[in-house]
Amino acid sequence: MGKRKVVEGEKSGYTFWPEKCDKPFVECIFECVGKRLIVDGICKNGVYGLLEKMMEAKLPGCGIRARPHIEGRFKKWKKIWHAMTLVRNQSGWGWDEINKCVICPDD
Repeated sequence: MGKRKVVEGEKSGYTFWPEKCDKPFVECIFECVGKRLIVDGICKNGVYGLLEKMMEAKLPGCGIRARPHIEGRFKKWKKIWHAMTLVRNQSGWGWDEINKCVICPDD
């Protein structure tokens, strides 16, 4: 087996994800959503590979690969998004635009 390149940063499951990659990754996801390559959280074929190329263009030498890095991060964020959506739809939960935080009932 070949050597795996170790990327410094937060451990996400079994792969490392550098914190500096979060913002460019979100920008890449928004570009894909704008091109309708990601619709309702579902990726069309080849999107992870495209995201890998986009990340390499934004952060040369970052070492982020489609699998396992991008695929794992996307799945992690998707789970969090679904949980937040469920909470947001509960009565009394909302978003405070001024303070940029979640508001919830006292109980």
